[in-house]
Amino acid sequence: MQDLPKCEHLLLEVIGSRLNLTFNRPDQRNAINSKMGAEFAAVVDWLEASKLVRVVVLRGAGGHFCAGGDIKERRSMAEDTVEGGEDPIRARNKSAGMAFLKFEHLPQTTIAVVEGSAFGGGMGYACLADITIVAEGARMGMPETTLGVAPAQIAPYVVKRIGLTRARQLALTGERFDGTKAYDYGIAQYLCADKDVDRTLAEVVERVMRCGPLANAATKAIMLKVGSLPEEEMVGFSAEKFAELNRSSEGKEGQSAFAEKRKPVWQLNGEGEQT
Repeated sequence: MQDLPKCEHLLLEVIGSRLNLTFNRPDQRNAINSKMGAEFAAVVDWLEASKLVRVVVLRGAGGHFCAGGDIKERRSMAEDTVEGGEDPIRARNKSAGMAFLKFEHLPQTTIAVVEGSAFGGGMGYACLADITIVAEGARMGMPETTLGVAPAQIAPYVVKRIGLTRARQLALTGERFDGTKAYDYGIAQYLCADKDVDRTLAEVVERVMRCGPLANAATKAIMLKVGSLPEEEMVGFSAEKFAELNRSSEGKEGQSAFAEKRKPVWQLNGEGEQT
């Protein structure tokens, strides 16, 4: 396996076929500064090339998920004079957006575990993940407009997650809400008491591991094409993915295991993984 990127503000831990990615600026409630953003982008690039990781768990250190962008750093950048070339604020925002886009399309199944604060970019990560678990005591929202800026790069993912009407309401009022509301709004698929977060995460990961890794990756690819391909192209794209899977060793193993009434053994880069 290629070495993981060296990070200062992210904790990275590979356990079997799972990567735990922990935002690690607890004194700032894991607010995203330029370095953390660059590190996140590097890890996403690493995951794109990884054949051994099939589940990515996003979490925050110190009881908070992610409080959004580092406002002190951002305000300082706003005071800098731009003399020719690209505005560094625009470049940073665009870079963050590209990392979000790549993260959404990763072949791995991504899980966000939201505890404590999850504002701005933190809420964006919660909406980016395939599966989101939220603690009842979490606090979430998009406060950017109350600061005179816009939730520029997270807005598309919030809209896709909860719909345009609700997204506009949350962004244009800066409403803050708890984990129960986040679940009701559709941001999270799992809601649990704060004390049950670890147990809920373990249950969700176990369910994901029952599925074939290639099957999950193909399913994500199909679903993410919905609305972006003409209907007939969508039919062809889906049929091609299905045929590839059905003829693959994973498809043969899964269907053989069903017929033989046993658990399948999924392969990751030649290594067997019992579900």
